Amino acid sequence: MTEHHTHVRHNLVCLTGDFVAFSIGFAFFDPLVIVPAFVRALNGPELVIGALAAVRVIMITVPQVWAASVLSTSPRKKPLLAWSSLGGRLPVLLLALATLWAASQHPALVLLLLGLAVLLFYTSEGLNSISWPDIVGKVLPPTIRGRFLGMGQLLSSGGAALAGYAMRHILSVDTFAFPSNWALVFACAFVGLMGSVGFILAIREKPGPGQEGPIDVRKHIGLLARYLREDLRLRRLVTVQVLLYTASATFSFFVVRAQDLIPSSGTLLGNLVIVQNLGGMVAALACGYLIDRVGSWAAVRLGALAECVALALVTVAPFLPHAEILYLVAFFPLGLFTGSSWWVFTSYLMDIADEERRPGYLAASGVLTSPVFVASLIIGAVFHPATAELVFGVGLACALVAFALSLRLARMRAGRPLA
Repeated sequence: MTEHHTHVRHNLVCLTGDFVAFSIGFAFFDPLVIVPAFVRALNGPELVIGALAAVRVIMITVPQVWAASVLSTSPRKKPLLAWSSLGGRLPVLLLALATLWAASQHPALVLLLLGLAVLLFYTSEGLNSISWPDIVGKVLPPTIRGRFLGMGQLLSSGGAALAGYAMRHILSVDTFAFPSNWALVFACAFVGLMGSVGFILAIREKPGPGQEGPIDVRKHIGLLARYLREDLRLRRLVTVQVLLYTASATFSFFVVRAQDLIPSSGTLLGNLVIVQNLGGMVAALACGYLIDRVGSWAAVRLGALAECVALALVTVAPFLPHAEILYLVAFFPLGLFTGSSWWVFTSYLMDIADEERRPGYLAASGVLTSPVFVASLIIGAVFHPATAELVFGVGLACALVAFALSLRLARMRAGRPLA
């Protein structure tokens, strides 16, 4: 056990608690179910849904270069993770209070505050998408990372599924009136997300070899370009990610189309969240096993295939009987993809990058996928009941190409190439 890997049991508990608490809170602020449905509850247009999805993509990717620059010169990873988490999650409380007091009389104001909350939350998550896996790589030995990620995803998806059950009760017509129901949803999100911050603060981290120095973003961008030129494995993974994330730009509109096709029900949103997180639980078991026993490349393939299945189901749903059942089923592979993609891609990047290059590879992966925000804006502008299945079909085509390319990823396991 290296010096960095002391306190493994304590940090394993803290990181797992962070994983679970975050996922429970996130279920009440889900960008694919809750945010689009709330925009509709405020009578906002589909263009707003697309714009919020675009903001999410931009802010979760662009800050990664700065985060990688900071972490490459910092002997500690925890301070950036803790402060960005705190700053990004406090606006959710403001959103809950604004919803309670102003949603009925001033829905446009609440939409504006929703946009601010989304912007700050995903800016925080953009920073965390570098600092969190970096601290995991630092404080946990590579032999248990796959099991940790799989078990964390399993427990967090189970907690999020229970959150979906609670949400179904909160949003049912007979329980709470608008806007109290939505204010309670966002209050629950805030409690879970702040519980995650508490676990982050409890992580024990020893200083690394890095020395505090000036943050040179331009130099780091040059390093990202160099890594891309030198490593075909990184270029191939980024191409797969761009195609999969372009296809996933349609996900925010699944619930919009489902509400058009399925008679209004106060339990619909909760049911979709439950099924989505059941998919995440299966992802935890399957992808955790694949990463440890086969390799992260196999888990990437499984996620790409799951996205293809989800898009195929929603594309054909209106043309077949029982559209509600097909949409519920579609949210299972959707949950398998969304519940695993970030940590599966992170595992693959940790397999192909050494400790020195890890922040740069993570940042390159994130920043180069940021242009897919344009897809969210385009979909928001053109989405209409008459064009919904065409949009989903184009997304399916992108996902199929991504799956085909994933078959050519380098086969790695625990940082070593397979014969």
